[in-house]
Amino acid sequence: MKPLLTALCFALAAFTALAAEKPAPASKSKPPAKEKVYELPKTGLNQPRPKGGWINVEAVGTRLVVKFYDKEKKSVAPDVVRGFAQFRYSSKNPERAALNLQGETLASTATVRPPHNFLVMLSLFTREGAGPTETYNFKYP
Repeated sequence: MKPLLTALCFALAAFTALAAEKPAPASKSKPPAKEKVYELPKTGLNQPRPKGGWINVEAVGTRLVVKFYDKEKKSVAPDVVRGFAQFRYSSKNPERAALNLQGETLASTATVRPPHNFLVMLSLFTREGAGPTETYNFKYP
């Protein structure tokens, strides 16, 4: 019985020696960070800008709001100081609204009446007293 016990102890010692020689599993490292892909808003109307980038025009409640995006579709601060919009409803006289900076958007102070189905002539100005630097004509929505 003693030789069996000795053989068992020897096998156990050999097994532990083999287990100690195996390299420890590599610690789990974080996978490389994926580049974030930006998307334009699904609401409103997205328009490409002539110098690159995008604007998003949306009728929110009773106001017209214009947001600005760069070429990668990431939200950016406006590079214009003001804007002007003219709305042409199908059965009404055209209405006009000034667009003023409000945070990172341009927003109208005039009332945009429902139904929000009209033609828009939008002009953006980079500085006071100068003519429009960008103009857009489109049907909303």
